[in-house]
Amino acid sequence: MSTNGQGGGVARPGFRTLTAGLLLAAAAWGLYSLDSQIQVFGFGASGPDARSFPRVAFWLLAAVVALRLVLSLRAEDFPLGDPVRLGRVLTVTASSAAALWTMPQVGFFFGAAGAGIVVALMLGERRPLLLVLPLIVAAVVTYGGRHGLSIPLP
Repeated sequence: MSTNGQGGGVARPGFRTLTAGLLLAAAAWGLYSLDSQIQVFGFGASGPDARSFPRVAFWLLAAVVALRLVLSLRAEDFPLGDPVRLGRVLTVTASSAAALWTMPQVGFFFGAAGAGIVVALMLGERRPLLLVLPLIVAAVVTYGGRHGLSIPLP
């Protein structure tokens, strides 16, 4: 690709491509797992149900991100840069995905607290008092969700 943006070929992938790829993968996973995540007890009624809005939102997200990927194939992208920073981003992404995946087995509190601690560490927090903050936030959300709002958290 030439420096003035004219010419054929595909631009080198970077942050935009990585972000769009992760969003597209998340939308695809959301569509795939939607039926098992949201229980709907119907009595034969046709029309919208509890899965309708999430399904539309996931399809719109997937369509917009896919369109963005196609339209930006030849555009310059910001380089990924330092491998340490990329490693931190991928660690936060992996810890969030692992927390969501293990929440049915270990519970909301442990999944959210573990992901919060990993995010705090990846953002450079080293003070022990502030590493306890994700535990406090997870406890407050767990207690408030279960007892205050009657939300059935895992």
